[in-house]
Amino acid sequence: MLLFLVCLPRFNGNQILVQQEPYDAKYFKAYVEYFRGEAPSAPIRPASNWRFLVPLIASTLPFSPATSINLINLILIMGSLLFFYLTLEKIGVVEKNRWIAISLFIFSFPTFYYSCISYVDPGSIFFLSLGIFLWFKQKYLLFIISIMVGLMAKETIALIFPFALTHALLNKNNKQVLLLVGALLLYWLEYKIIRDFAPISLGETRDKFWSLNLNAAKVNLNRMHTWLSFILSFGLIGILFLYKLIFAGKNLTKNKTSMAALAGFVGILGLYAYSYISTIADGRIIWHGYFFMLLLIFDPNLEKQKINGE
Repeated sequence: MLLFLVCLPRFNGNQILVQQEPYDAKYFKAYVEYFRGEAPSAPIRPASNWRFLVPLIASTLPFSPATSINLINLILIMGSLLFFYLTLEKIGVVEKNRWIAISLFIFSFPTFYYSCISYVDPGSIFFLSLGIFLWFKQKYLLFIISIMVGLMAKETIALIFPFALTHALLNKNNKQVLLLVGALLLYWLEYKIIRDFAPISLGETRDKFWSLNLNAAKVNLNRMHTWLSFILSFGLIGILFLYKLIFAGKNLTKNKTSMAALAGFVGILGLYAYSYISTIADGRIIWHGYFFMLLLIFDPNLEKQKINGE
């Protein structure tokens, strides 16, 4: 219910509180129309045509394209929070802190701003959360399947690799490392197939997104929305994350979960930096890092080491 109330003011890109039109929403709504066998109201084009899972599911609902996408998005965000709660439980976070972590995610700028504007980021956020949970549960086949299906939602599911690989290396688990190498190869193969064969409108070019474009850097540097979305998305969770990093000291390097979470967040920053020089950057990429930041903030082993003065 709280999640619904946070998302309601921006549901379907409502601009009552924020006068900002979600630019890419029209492409995802057109994708829903395409899957319904209707004439798309906008071109089917990269990179939205790679991200077909949410529009495909939404096309089965008897509502407008926008409402259908955003109902699915709400369900995906709820599912991501459920799996993250179970992850926190798995690593030993006390119940009170589990609920604080969930509340911090819900009452955040990206959840309010991006959840229900007919974008598909909730899809990749769901599969990130599911993948983290399956990794800690050591359900490796399901982990790989979650990546492969998550790629159909959005290619940013790849952000799970730095987290998992760091965790495997710190555990000196060669089998996990080999599994991740195999999963990465499968990811790349599927990514290539999607880019080459996803539906596309006549006149559109397949390979023109995520390409280096120095003009994008100039646009982003002078674009107020880029700066504001980063600052607001980093938000309270980011401040708590930095605080924990600063005061964890050498204890951080002794903790495998926290180091893996930090690696995941470094991957997020790397992708954000690349988006700055290839496309229009905004806070959605930082939103993908919330589960990594919250893992480190509430890591119970880090707290024990600090209390014991290790």
